[in-house]
Amino acid sequence: MQLYLVRHGIAVDGGEAIPDGSRGLTDKGRRRFHKTARAFGKLGHRLDLILTSPLVRAVQTAEILAGATKHGEVAVLEELDPKFDVASLRAAVAKRAGKSGAIALVGHEPQLSLALAALSGASPADIVLKKGAIVRVDASKLSDTKPVDVRWWLNRRRAARSRDCRCRRKPQRSCARRRELNPARSASGSRERQVRASAPWRRH
Repeated sequence: MQLYLVRHGIAVDGGEAIPDGSRGLTDKGRRRFHKTARAFGKLGHRLDLILTSPLVRAVQTAEILAGATKHGEVAVLEELDPKFDVASLRAAVAKRAGKSGAIALVGHEPQLSLALAALSGASPADIVLKKGAIVRVDASKLSDTKPVDVRWWLNRRRAARSRDCRCRRKPQRSCARRRELNPARSASGSRERQVRASAPWRRH
């Protein structure tokens, strides 16, 4: 199963006048995620199922993603509301997935980072999933205890697919030079090539 963890784009600030669940994307958030979604669409991957949190900012992010990709059903999954724990989310996704081979989960922090940590075996403290980012992980089953295979991370600013999953925090000391794969410059064959990584967001 290909699982895409998608954090919602930049949203308006909340307050007494705007309940948290009603916060929508800002113009900047829309522009940035449109760029990321278009880059994802150029990779040519079909999403069998797009599941989104019921919160407005996530729904709007899912709509942008759906508009830029080939996809099947788009639906709200209540357990993507950040008030649910990771165990509840995993169980709900496993139940909802059916025979889907590629699923996008559009949600929030800290739930997505906690889910990524649980799937990969990394520490939640070592993971930073920025707004509008997309991380692909491959797993045989969500119920498996075996760590998933993290394939790539999509940079929201450069719309580049990276070998080094930059959802991790910056290391305290210098690390090896990071290399990126830019979908816009790659040949069609290169776009389909996936680069394996072993929990690359860990601190050095």
